[in-house]
Amino acid sequence: MDSRYFSGPSDLNSRFFPRVVDIDELKSDSSFCAFYEDFVAAMTDLYYMKPILIQEHVSESPWKLLVAVTLLNKTAGKKSIPVFFDIIHTWPTPDSLAQAPLSLLFELLRDLGLGEKRAQRLVDISRTFLVDPPVPTRSRPSRGYTTALSEARVRTVRYPPTPVSHVPGCGPYALDSYRIFCGAEGEWKSVRPTDKELTKYLQWRWAIEAYRKWDPVYGPGNSIDLEYVRALTELLRRNPVEH
Repeated sequence: MDSRYFSGPSDLNSRFFPRVVDIDELKSDSSFCAFYEDFVAAMTDLYYMKPILIQEHVSESPWKLLVAVTLLNKTAGKKSIPVFFDIIHTWPTPDSLAQAPLSLLFELLRDLGLGEKRAQRLVDISRTFLVDPPVPTRSRPSRGYTTALSEARVRTVRYPPTPVSHVPGCGPYALDSYRIFCGAEGEWKSVRPTDKELTKYLQWRWAIEAYRKWDPVYGPGNSIDLEYVRALTELLRRNPVEH
């Protein structure tokens, strides 16, 4: 039934509604098909170059994540990750690690070149999770600093509050890791890490999930293109994540 209040489908071709794309017409265009196939192949290659980080593996437990990054800080992942699993196997909960003998912890950390101070740090982290555990809805002031882009200039600013900022030893690297892997939905998009492995991970994730280019200083940029996808894939292939 015609109505002077409601228009028919023909109005979809107005200047307010773009013409519906004819998929069959696109499929018959050899240039489009060739580009489409190349782009899908490139995205598939990039997908399988996903950086594998221990932080994502233990993201269901902020306590485990902070223990892991405490060992990773200034220590190669190929050495520290086996030690991390030894520690978690021996003391699988905050309560058990909080009571761990420092002498035994120190023996596990000795080969990493880490001293008694790092062993005490692991105990202190665990005790904090018992007496003052992080609450996702309660942010605490951060002690460290990070960079922020303001009017095309990079400035040093106080790191934003997070639920784990009060935990001993939580500097920018630990806080970046927490926000990327344990933070609220979408919080990873606001993190600007300086750690090279976290940077590669975010470049990959922005491309795969948001189809955007990403820079650790300037943040998200334009939409990805075939050249960018191939270049990022090659970067990850030549420089695999070491965590």
